[in-house]
Amino acid sequence: MPDIRLVRRRGNWVWPAVGSLSLLCLLVWASATFFLGDATMANRKKGGAMAGFGRDRAPVMPLQKESFAEVKPLEDRELGRLLHISGYAESGVVHDAVWVHSHDGRRILVRFEPSPGPGALRGVHSGAGVSLDGYLQKLARADFNAWMDSLGISIPRPEPGVKFGDLPDPNFARVDSLFIKTYYLSVRPEGINARPPAGTAPVPAAPAPGMPDSAGAATAGAGEGP
Repeated sequence: MPDIRLVRRRGNWVWPAVGSLSLLCLLVWASATFFLGDATMANRKKGGAMAGFGRDRAPVMPLQKESFAEVKPLEDRELGRLLHISGYAESGVVHDAVWVHSHDGRRILVRFEPSPGPGALRGVHSGAGVSLDGYLQKLARADFNAWMDSLGISIPRPEPGVKFGDLPDPNFARVDSLFIKTYYLSVRPEGINARPPAGTAPVPAAPAPGMPDSAGAATAGAGEGP
């Protein structure tokens, strides 16, 4: 029986050769990827710094403004829309805010955000005509009440019922709809004294300085159109 210690082992070079060949292939692939790039990424969407930063993007379309009188009713889907309002101020400017009566009969709070430079709002006072471009924004009811107190605006309220369950006068619902309480217009400094959009009807003249307040005007016009 031969001594197995004297028998030369076979195949001892196979695994080292396979490992060396694999390592060589890996080094060749890594070098080609590092210097030449990954060809499989040519047709894939890239992100971050590889996206080109707008090189392949569509051009930005300018925002089109619309007349405030044409957007009825105001809804949450209209938030952020650029609207042009023409009318007159029913209050003075308080903390960069003013109560505006649009020429279509509706009233809405207008806030100047950010605060314009000194003298930019010099012509905005009670009874003065305004022409503004603003973005429609959401307004909480508590904030609306606080702004009305600050501006000194009286909002009409229905007469109390005689008995429990009495509904307010049907005309009051139409009058109340003229006072927008859940939205406001945010006007940038460049939106002051803006031009109305093309095709807009001419704006009627502002009322005389001795005009009635907002509550009295709305109550008096309950039987007339807006």
